[in-house]
Amino acid sequence: MAVKRYKITIEYDGTDFCGWQRQIRERTVQQVLEDSLSELNKGQPVTLIGSGRTDSGVHALGQIAHFDLDTTLSVETIRKALNAKTPNDIYIHRCQETDPSFHARFDAKRRTYVYQLLLSPSVITRRYTWQPEMTINEQLLDLCAEYVLGKHDFSSLSRASSEAESKTCHVYESKWIKNENMLNYTIVGNRFLHSMVRMLVGTMIEVARGKGTPDDFRALLENSAGNLKPYTAPPQGLFLWKVEY
Repeated sequence: MAVKRYKITIEYDGTDFCGWQRQIRERTVQQVLEDSLSELNKGQPVTLIGSGRTDSGVHALGQIAHFDLDTTLSVETIRKALNAKTPNDIYIHRCQETDPSFHARFDAKRRTYVYQLLLSPSVITRRYTWQPEMTINEQLLDLCAEYVLGKHDFSSLSRASSEAESKTCHVYESKWIKNENMLNYTIVGNRFLHSMVRMLVGTMIEVARGKGTPDDFRALLENSAGNLKPYTAPPQGLFLWKVEY
């Protein structure tokens, strides 16, 4: 047998996870999947590399990860075995053998996140939406979203991270779409920083409820001094939607 590299597409409900990255004495998506992979590997540890980290409480529909495994099992058998060994808040949609040089994180070209905001309370969707119960000026939201397009240094709209040497990201798409009482924010970029999407959403909502102006928001994007302080939206409305290579 020879070691092969596998790429998997993962959906998970982040409600009961402390994020993606393995942590000591905490339940994380990476930890649960690596433990399941270790069972497939006769108890030997297997490292799983994701396309990016998600915060505690954040969900994913299309997280991509890779791992190396010395096995004769088919990709479909691996997929079914992982789904059988993992809890029901994780599901592997696809498993495929890939090039040994493939890297889930470094090879990713575009990542799409969607944030779901509900304009009226709902018990059923409370785990997957932010329900701020406030009057929101949608025109101001649209204007702020336009400012996000292009290349920016997001130092003022992200949390410090030891991994991110550069704070510059290129945003290809940034838009709010209303569907009845739901407001969805979609953002597509080459990379994202720690809590960047949640801080963008929360701060745009602050402007849209009269706590600042679009010019204040733009000043934050330009890392200039202003009257608007960043606000971080809660995690449950955020989804890692898909990753493109």
